Amino acid sequence: MTQAEWNAATAMLLGVEPDNLMGRAHAEVCAEPSMVALARRAREAGIRVALLSNSYGRDPYDPYTATGVWDLFDHHVISETEGIAKPDPRIYEVALERMGLTAGECVFVDDTAANLLPAQMLGISTVLADGPGTARRVAALLSLPHPSCTP
Repeated sequence: MTQAEWNAATAMLLGVEPDNLMGRAHAEVCAEPSMVALARRAREAGIRVALLSNSYGRDPYDPYTATGVWDLFDHHVISETEGIAKPDPRIYEVALERMGLTAGECVFVDDTAANLLPAQMLGISTVLADGPGTARRVAALLSLPHPSCTP
């Protein structure tokens, strides 16, 4: 489903105008500062960072640019573009291929537990993004100091 299709279908259910509905609905969404700092620190350390996202795309509303996270990533794997979505194992394989890494070299972070299992089955280490301690747990797996502990 494209974002335009989502806007139209959801607007019909809610009885509102479809024009940029996703953008209006997500107007107050912000990136988690500790995860942003961690992504920057990882890239500075030479660690490849990828965005693997189930998304209705970037048009007309681009949630990744709006939250300032698009440029944090070396690679982008977006379900709307790929035609497959998490938890389908194929989308994790696409991400691995784009990064040029093996599953054992990666850590996958997601806020939905059901999306972790396919990654685990491929041999990827996983972390459930469930609150303020997430960045600390990921930093430990990457052997990086936690962003708040760096000068």
